[in-house]
Amino acid sequence: MNNPLYTISEPFLNNGSSKLNQNIKILLYKHKEAIFDFINFENDTIFSEPLLFAYFNNKLQKSQSIESMIYGYSEKNVKFDLFSDEFGRIYLPNVGWFLTTTPNDSFVFDKLSMKLFKQNIEVDFEFEKIEIINGTTIELLKFPIPILKQFYYNSENKFLDVEIEDITKKQIKYLTLAYNLIKKYVPTQYELIKEYAPKCVIFNFDTYQRNSFATLSAQGIGFFNAYQDNYDEVFFVDDIAHQTGHIIFNVMIYESNRFFKKDKNTVLEIINMPDGSLIEKRDLQVIFHALYTYYTSFICLDACLESNVWEGKQKHEAIGRISFYINKCYRDILLIDNPINSEEKATEYFTNDGLLIYRELKAKWKEMYTKWFEITNHFDMSNQPYNFTYSKFLELNPYH
Repeated sequence: MNNPLYTISEPFLNNGSSKLNQNIKILLYKHKEAIFDFINFENDTIFSEPLLFAYFNNKLQKSQSIESMIYGYSEKNVKFDLFSDEFGRIYLPNVGWFLTTTPNDSFVFDKLSMKLFKQNIEVDFEFEKIEIINGTTIELLKFPIPILKQFYYNSENKFLDVEIEDITKKQIKYLTLAYNLIKKYVPTQYELIKEYAPKCVIFNFDTYQRNSFATLSAQGIGFFNAYQDNYDEVFFVDDIAHQTGHIIFNVMIYESNRFFKKDKNTVLEIINMPDGSLIEKRDLQVIFHALYTYYTSFICLDACLESNVWEGKQKHEAIGRISFYINKCYRDILLIDNPINSEEKATEYFTNDGLLIYRELKAKWKEMYTKWFEITNHFDMSNQPYNFTYSKFLELNPYH
């Protein structure tokens, strides 16, 4: 699969990743200087641990030790505090899950012996290793983690009770298939996912309340909403590409002044409800992100179709998704300039580095439009909500 942006973006990604890791190192040093006695300062994997981003952006202020975020990476014997959640579970990054019978309690963990203690008395627990998706290096967070709850809120900023455990058991088969399809047919994109989005969560919540929890405050975690009952690996190829696309792009354009000539918060579109109440203001940075996620969905879905991975309704759905993104991408490019032949406005919005990326995103839309036009131009998308829904697609575009 043609992925020229992979090469173009490499220096931007290296720079963004270095800056992010450096910021985490500074925060750690200010927070607890002695922590560097127990970890390898040169091991960047430690400082890209997604829960560290969540820790330093913690809005809930629940009990959580910095040691529990980072000492799983230590090569030294250490003892530190751990806290169980409402189910008695404790998650230790790079180690695994401790399943105790005592919810909302504190323990002392001895890393050398792998034992938990309460008031110097050893505590019984069951241990489960971290869940690595078969065929990949991606970790699946199969239980809720308290520090991530701060990101589970709706458009009205009300916290949501997000179901994770049951939907993960139901969908892990399709998630695994999808990751491995991307790995096989779009290896360049998989390498980026492996590097910059090493963990993921499957959740189940009404998309009208909130579809994505992607945030720089939990950088490195892909959140996949398996809300519809008929989701399978077609959905997950699309959503992995999309959600991890946000994560990768966060790193790519981390130093935003390098890419935006105009203020990145410049509003390009205001979406309103039929009654006139405001839904969303979409600014320049949001549109840039959207264009990149269309790009990632294009290259992953198209590569699978090109390799005849799917047939029947699965193929029908994948083509429908590409058609959906062709339309959305076109509308978003129009917010910047003419999708066919103009860059007049784009040169006002982006620096030369920003234009390098933008031109590739726009070129991919042109390629997809040209390639799929004859098949997709008759599709009726008038009943589609904000996120592609195959059952709605079937209503107006029956499978024959």
